[in-house]
Amino acid sequence: MKFRQHLRENIAAEYGTDAYLAYERLDEIIRVVSQTAPASADLTNRQESLSMPPPTNAQGVLPTARSRESLEDSPDYTDETFLKTMDEQMAKVESFTLEQVTVLRSKLKQVEGKLSSVTTTKGSSAIEKETDKIAEDFLRIEKYVNINFMGFHKILKKHDKHIPGKPIKAFYVNRMHGQSWVRGDYSDVVVRLSSIYSSLRNDQVNIDNTGSKSQSFLRSTTKYWVKTEDVSRVKYAILRHLPVFLQKTSTGESDSQMTSSVYLDNDQLELYHGRLDKSPGAIALRLRWYGAGDPQVVFVERKTHREKWTGEVSVKERFVSSL
Repeated sequence: MKFRQHLRENIAAEYGTDAYLAYERLDEIIRVVSQTAPASADLTNRQESLSMPPPTNAQGVLPTARSRESLEDSPDYTDETFLKTMDEQMAKVESFTLEQVTVLRSKLKQVEGKLSSVTTTKGSSAIEKETDKIAEDFLRIEKYVNINFMGFHKILKKHDKHIPGKPIKAFYVNRMHGQSWVRGDYSDVVVRLSSIYSSLRNDQVNIDNTGSKSQSFLRSTTKYWVKTEDVSRVKYAILRHLPVFLQKTSTGESDSQMTSSVYLDNDQLELYHGRLDKSPGAIALRLRWYGAGDPQVVFVERKTHREKWTGEVSVKERFVSSL
């Protein structure tokens, strides 16, 4: 399915077409500019022949008089027009995303203010419906971000393919990854949604004899592969029934945090295959750190696999290395 069709089918009625990346306008600019853009220079060729035809344009077509006539009715676009439009579109998506998230946080604050005054089942049900609506709005804005993110990648790739003499994709992708609508951490919305649902369920917090929250538990995990675009939807499906486990990060408490691991092995990948086959005594050696950016503290870990039927338990040993 072509992206322009994918975009049309996934535009949120609540936002309208104008809120999204103007993909068709950018595509039109590329079409017009590429018909007159020269081919990229051959940097390895050091000779020229006067008997050879002139370089073709980016489409492999000579810019003949006929082709120029076919452009008489086309807008007077240049590559600078494309760059200006790209800047405008990125700014628009960033501004719209920030506006929507700000509204979501404001609505969450209003709902949180109502929790303490809920005394009836009817009141609790009304707040739950209001919270469901906020969650749906959050998933909608995430889908909006994903569609625009994909659209920018595709239109930039198309630009560099049809106008190879002026590649810009690397520059704009790096710039896009630095903008708040891509880098923004909105996990606080997930945490607050979880807290509201937890209050509505009257969840009980496990407290030990010293009065502190218990962090001692037996853990059994099952791991799943989830597409990046579906992570928030899966989180929401779970938090409606169970409270999220809060991670302590450098910026406060969050429902998740970035984890980086580097596994060590030999040329035969013996450790990898041993762990994959779950061989008795198989070990894994890795370096692990938490959070984004350059690590300040790295854990050096060794995990040893033991089969449960032997009565032994798997062991994880580690020490801390400060950089």
